[in-house]
Amino acid sequence: MLAVARRRERLEQLASDLTTSGGHLEPLVADLQTRDGLAAVLHRSGELGDVELLVNNAGVATAGDFLFARLEAELSAIRLNVDALVALTHRTLPAMVRRGRGGIINLSSLVGFQPFPHFAVYAASKAFVLSFTEALAEELRGTGVRTLAVCPGAVRTEMVVFARNEGLLGRLPSMTPEAVVATALRALERDRVVTVVGWTNRVVAFSNRLAPRWLMRRLMASIARPPSVATR
Repeated sequence: MLAVARRRERLEQLASDLTTSGGHLEPLVADLQTRDGLAAVLHRSGELGDVELLVNNAGVATAGDFLFARLEAELSAIRLNVDALVALTHRTLPAMVRRGRGGIINLSSLVGFQPFPHFAVYAASKAFVLSFTEALAEELRGTGVRTLAVCPGAVRTEMVVFARNEGLLGRLPSMTPEAVVATALRALERDRVVTVVGWTNRVVAFSNRLAPRWLMRRLMASIARPPSVATR
């Protein structure tokens, strides 16, 4: 198993934990927001050969109204949330198709179903992931390769920009990473293409089919309070 992150100490701790439980993990320190970091991961994944499961879960959220955002921060978020995901998927897919098996899990979000004012670029990047994954699933029909877009709501991770929001968003309950992982693996096993994690989140996602888009924009804008300074 190859795991990629920016912080060596966290990766080494994860590798140690897995070794203790009988598993094996190769840590690779790389920043997927940079050209060199992405190239290093693409190179190493090619050296490893066949990949049974690719999990594209790296992501970053920028917060604040786009008018006041730092352009480089927004473009950097797109490089990680979109460019790296597309590049890794493109590298991995051919071998999976040749073998006639494999899986790709892409982490989208509940906000991939509608625009999210004050988090405009983040939500747009997750909408890309959702659409991209669904399109791939249709293109790959009959090949034995499965693709899945996982769409959770708030999750208890180090991405605190949502949990600390001063609006209603910051007071909404969040789920554990373990629950998201369990749901994703079950959905992939059942050949689902899109899975929304949590029943309340499924209700929100379904409401997009019923409510006019102008109303969803207003509702989403009302649950989050924009920070006074754009953050990343």
